[in-house]
Amino acid sequence: MESVSRNSFFKVMINKNFTRELQIPPVFIRLHAEILPIKAKLRISSGETWDVKIEQTDDKRYFFTRGWNKFVKYFRLELGEFVLFTLSGNSIFDVIVFGINQCDRQIDFLDSHPDEEQDVNGEEAGNIRKSKYPLYMEIPMKLHNKSRVHLRKEFSIATGIINQEKVMVEYVPTQSSHVVALRRKPGRTEMTKGWCSFRRLNGLEYGKLYSFEFKRSKNVILVKEVLTGKRF
Repeated sequence: MESVSRNSFFKVMINKNFTRELQIPPVFIRLHAEILPIKAKLRISSGETWDVKIEQTDDKRYFFTRGWNKFVKYFRLELGEFVLFTLSGNSIFDVIVFGINQCDRQIDFLDSHPDEEQDVNGEEAGNIRKSKYPLYMEIPMKLHNKSRVHLRKEFSIATGIINQEKVMVEYVPTQSSHVVALRRKPGRTEMTKGWCSFRRLNGLEYGKLYSFEFKRSKNVILVKEVLTGKRF
């Protein structure tokens, strides 16, 4: 099953072949053929990305191929689940996964990001991630981040904030800091009370990409804009 609406399409995982490759709907291809890249990134709400290749077959069909199996493995996609893809520009697809209970779900994180072992674009990008991971993550600021931010489980465990009730957050450009409350939920940690004030006072904008990096020496999360991030 599939549907198309301008920059978005969804796929339902209905056969076992989805673990190896995933076909992009023909109507979506017709709408975006001129800008569709050979290599793209799949991005989840935490800001993490997976590199995938888009290949065309002899009968003019297009598929996510190389790299897609890593995303399937990391997200533990199952038959019957529903995946929404939104083309956000700059060769990025924002991805939301809905479980068989019809609700969107968070990743049950594995020990490491598969792309850290071998990046589709080469070893250099993987080495950059390794140098910072898991004390570093990126988040595209969206409307649902107005009053809260979901922190990656791996990030929460590695930094130790999973056992804390609050954390200091500092916006690097202004060196403005704020204490933000933490709330634990199954599979994730959220920054809640205090985040809205921090976001507003420092002018964090929806549609921009921000990095969150934990500094043990200061016990603080440093936040700054990722300059390569594009509006979506």
